[in-house]
This record gives sequence, structure tokens and C-alpha cells, in this order.
Amino acid sequence: MKLPAALSGDLRGGLVAAAVVLPQATAFGVTVFAPYLGTAPGALAGLIGAIGLLLIAGAIGGTSGLISGPTGSSMALLAGTSIMLTAAGLDPTTIAFALFVVTALAGGAQLLIALAGGARLMKFIPYPVIAGLTTGTGLLLMKSQYPFLLGIEHHAPLAQWHWLPVATAAGTFLLARYLPRRLPRLPGPVAGLLGGTVLFHLLIQTAGPEVTPPHWIIGALPPFSEFRPALQSLAQTSMLPWPLVLQAAFTLAILSSLNTLLTSAVADTVTGLRHDPRRTLLGQSLGQIAIGLLGGMASAASVGGTATASQAGARRWAAPVTGLILLVLLLFLGPVGRWLPTSMLSGIIIASALNLLELDIIAWARRSRTRLDAGVALLVIGVTLGYDLMVAVLVGLAIAILLFVQAQSRISIIHTRQTGLQRHSVRQRPAEQSDLLDLHGDRIVMYQLRGILFFAKTEQLFEDMLPDLNRPAWVILHLRQVLQIDLSSVRLLQQIAARLEKHGGELLFCEVRENLGLGRDVELTLRKISLRPGRLNVKTFGPADQALEYAENALLARLGASPTPPERRFELAEMDLCREMEPPELKALAAALRPRALAAGERLFSAGDPGAELYLVLQGQVDIRLPSAQDRFKRLGIYGSGTVFGAVAFLDPGPRSADAVAVRNSELLVLNRADFNQLQLTCPDAAIALLLALGRQQSSALRWSAKEIQRLIQ
Repeated sequence: MKLPAALSGDLRGGLVAAAVVLPQATAFGVTVFAPYLGTAPGALAGLIGAIGLLLIAGAIGGTSGLISGPTGSSMALLAGTSIMLTAAGLDPTTIAFALFVVTALAGGAQLLIALAGGARLMKFIPYPVIAGLTTGTGLLLMKSQYPFLLGIEHHAPLAQWHWLPVATAAGTFLLARYLPRRLPRLPGPVAGLLGGTVLFHLLIQTAGPEVTPPHWIIGALPPFSEFRPALQSLAQTSMLPWPLVLQAAFTLAILSSLNTLLTSAVADTVTGLRHDPRRTLLGQSLGQIAIGLLGGMASAASVGGTATASQAGARRWAAPVTGLILLVLLLFLGPVGRWLPTSMLSGIIIASALNLLELDIIAWARRSRTRLDAGVALLVIGVTLGYDLMVAVLVGLAIAILLFVQAQSRISIIHTRQTGLQRHSVRQRPAEQSDLLDLHGDRIVMYQLRGILFFAKTEQLFEDMLPDLNRPAWVILHLRQVLQIDLSSVRLLQQIAARLEKHGGELLFCEVRENLGLGRDVELTLRKISLRPGRLNVKTFGPADQALEYAENALLARLGASPTPPERRFELAEMDLCREMEPPELKALAAALRPRALAAGERLFSAGDPGAELYLVLQGQVDIRLPSAQDRFKRLGIYGSGTVFGAVAFLDPGPRSADAVAVRNSELLVLNRADFNQLQLTCPDAAIALLLALGRQQSSALRWSAKEIQRLIQ
């Protein structure tokens, strides 16, 4: 019976992964727990850690092909923690118990990270920090192996070293490192396990001591019948140094989460699938809690096991399959441990540790552009080796924050700066007012901001805006693309408003996002965070066009040319369109125009309606609107008393591109194509004068359209 392709791949991947994880889990467990529980129980702790995480995290899933087990980073952290626990005066049994508590608490911390969405935050840790942590971890791994490498007991003098364990470790290292290059299907740890064991026993038989020292051999694993949960007695918890335990648990949670997410990315590149970071961390956290309670060594996703298993076809159920294979080996092949030398495991660990070294740091240091990154990585490595891994993680997180702040501060918060000379509101104005705005439009300035406005950017923003704050200007802050504002930035806005008011200017806000924290009335928000009495000269608008229109009206009023009130009624001769016409031409045009009255809210035409009429507004206001979703619209033009619209459809009849709605009671004059054709026959000069006036208006509109397109491109 042929197995389904997916299950067959999981079986192949599980067998390969078990061959990789078995020697690593055994070696790491011995390194951490041998001084406190003995060599064989230490190996058992490593295997329990691997089996527990593979079964639980693998069942929950999240990343196809992800293989877990004790890792170099968890081993280095637990080893460093055990040294500090020893310095605190704890006995060996209590130290081992404390390490299991650290593992369970780390799983709880990982669970909180997963539920709080911390998997996304892990992606923002800079790579130089990660490179420093992994390289420091690799160096710590090598440092931790000297007792097994030299064949001496823990805390024994170096003078007692023996050449045979050194030779075994060296041979194992060479086999694990280089034999897979000739035999790609043979995983390095498996080559080291088999070859190193054979080499050790050959050396023992030919040139070894008469009696093999017991600490040179792992020893038979305890039978599963003797297995007892690690945390069965809560009375021991009262003896633990909790500040140290909690610090170690938090650091282990960060390291394990980082390692798991990085390994998940490796799995994605091999399988071509996408992992679920939240679900992956959730499974890892529950597995970590379980193995801590059961007396297993802290574990995480294994890069070597994952890459090897995924290439062999491992997918969704490979991790549980690997866990079951290791469980069978533990149940039935425990006596094999009496043949496995500790120096062989040391060679495997050193070979694995070399893979953690980020040698690119040397290349970074040679280039001026990446020298800072190299310095960050070397600092993290130095802290890892000089103090401990927990401090290095905290230093790495602090550096990550500083680098983020520095990177953000380099990015200008100002996306664009435009004056009233470059951008007008959509309100159409008489020629005299338009000329004044063209002459003094630089007193209206719109700053379009984007990104995060926080304390590191406030000083630069203030300096960039300072020339506009020391003059009577209307400054508009466009905040649609601003994602967040902190309290330092809010205080800066207060200073900007006060400085503008002092110089006769005014601060305006537009496009303020609802979740930005400034509310619908920014002036009210600015007053609420200050105990100083009095109002600020600040106004808030919705669309940017409303803020521009307000600033234009205020500037015209300051210049003594108040905006035209909508209730004012224009005579035909007063309109810009007709000012250059002779009286006979004006009379002929008036005879061709037809009056049209609109009530407030009445629709003149809708988008898609056929159109060929020209409209002259004698009194009132008509808005040209582009409909959008949910009964909303965007204003394309505001035509008040004395203005003209509909020229495009009049000159080139066709469907209307937008709606026209009377905002208030309005009085219009309408010229249709039939009446214009008659005007051409009765008074050609009037028709020519009208076309010339419309041509001037359209050319001016085209120039502004070109500027608007350029603004949108920016």
C-alpha cells in the first residue's frame, strides 16, 4: 500500500530530523544538567525537552516543516543561569529545579508574547543585534565544552586533561563538518555521532587507559519507569532567588521567540509556504510550559533540523512524527547511552556552534557604510561574553530602540511644503481676488506630514517650519498620513500656535485621523493638556480644501479685499466673463441667456447627464461634486456669485463628469448651444468675445491642473 505523498514526506523528514535532533538534544542536556543531576539524567532532560516540544508545538502547527529541540542559545542561557545560581549558594538539586522553573515561566512569557501580537514586534529587531546575539551564543557554546573536550570533571584543574577526549572531539568535529560535503544526504550530527563513537572506542582499545573514567561516557539513560515530573514539589519554590529566575525566564522567552521566528522564515524558503507567526509562538509556548513541568530542557525551533527535514519532504506533521520516533528510541534504546562518549557530543556542539558565528561582521567592519552595524554586533558579543546572555538581550533591545529612533529621526516628517502660489482651494473667485492671491499666496503654507511624529522629530520639525512661524502666515498642517503623535509633539504644536499668533499668523489643521488622539477640535485638545488659561488661535477642518479656502478668505480680508458674500447679486456686466465686451455685444449676449432659479439643495445636473450648457452664477453658490461611496462626495469646484461653470461641456458637448448642487438659493443665467448658434448669426462679435473669454479661463484652469498633477505625483 502506497502512502500519500504528504505523509510519506513527513515520515522521511521525521526520520532525518530525529537523526539530527537526537545527538544535539543529548549533548545540550548533558552540558547543562550533568554537573547537577549526572550525565545520564542530563541527556534524558535534553530528550524530554525535544520530545515534548515536537509533540505539542507540532500538533498545534503554524509552520510547515518546523522541527524543535534544545538549541545553542537556550543551552548558553541556562548554563549561564546555573553559574549565577551556584554563586547564590543553591545546592545542585535546587539549581536543576530552578532551571525547570525558568523553562516553564519562559513558556508563560512566550504565551503572553503570542497573545499580545508580539510576533510582529520581533521582526523589528535589527539584524546586527540578532547577529551579535547568535555569534555570542556560538562562542559561549564553545567555551562551555572545555570539560568534555579535555576529559576532566567540572571544576577540576586543567592539568588533569587527557589527549584521548581531545582527539575524539577533533575527529567528531571533522566528520560532522566535512563528511556531509561528500555525502550530502548524511546530516552532520549523525556523521559525528556514529564516527565519533567508533573513533572513541578504537582509541580506548588501542591506546586508552586501563579503566575508562565514568565522566567520559554518558551512561545508560534512566528507564522511563523512573521518570518523575520535575515540579511535583512546590515547597522548593520558596528557596529560589526569584529576581534572577524571572530575569532568566524573560530573556529565554525573547531568545526562544526570536529563534523560532527566524527558523520559521527558513522553513518558508524551503517549503514555499507561509507560516502563521502567532500560532507558531502559541504552540511553542505551550510546549515550553509542558517540558518545564516535566523536567525537560528548554527548547525552541532548530535551524539545522528544520532545514534538513524540510529538504527531505517534511511538511505539516513532520514534527509530531519526529517526536514519536524519539520517544520510541527513549523507551527502548536507553541502554545505548553507555556507549556514547561525552567528548563526541562536545565535537558535535562545537561544529554546530560554528554555524552560529556571523562572519559577515568582519566584512561590515571594513566598510564605512556598515561600520556602525559591525560596532553594534561587536558590542552585543562583548556583553554576551563579558557579562551574560541575559544582559546582552537587554542591551540588544535597547540598541534596537535607539537604532529605530535614530532611523526615524533621519526621515523628514515633512512630506511636502506648498504655498498658496502652488495650490489653491477649489473656490472660483473674481479676477481681482485671484490676482491678490497670486501676489500674496506665499503667506499661506500647507505642510503635509507623514509617519510618526514623536519626540525625536519635534526639534527638526520646528526648525524646518521656523521661517514660516516668524511672519504673519496661515500655516496648515495636513495630518492624513500621520500615524501617531506623542505628548512631546503635542507640546510642540502648542508652541507653533503661540508663535504664529504672536506674529499675526494662524495655525490650521486638516485631515486629522480619528485615532490620532487630537480629536475633532485640536484647539480644545491642546487646551486640555495645559493648565494655562485662554484660547489658542487654532482651527480644525476636514478636507484640506476647506482649510485652504478659510486661509484664502482670511488673507483677502487682511488685504482689504473681503471675499464675495454669496448673497451679493452680480449684474451681467460686472462678471469677469463680460468685462471686455462692448455694450452691443453685452446686450446681444443678455438676450441669448435664459434665467434659472435653484433652491438650496436642488440638483442642477448629475454625473453622466448629457450637457451642452454654460452657467453664469448671478447670486448664490453651486458646488461641483464627485460622488463616492456611502453618500459621500469630493468637492471639485465651488462657484459663487460672479463666476461661470460648464465651459467644457459647452465647448465640447458630452456627458457630465460630476454633479452640480445648489448649496443655497441661487440665481443663474444659462446659455445653451442652440441659443449660442443663433448668437453667432445675429451678433458674431459677441460670440467671438465670449469664446475668447472662455479660452482665457480654460487656459488658466489648465495651468492650475498641471500644477495639481505635479503635486499629486509628489
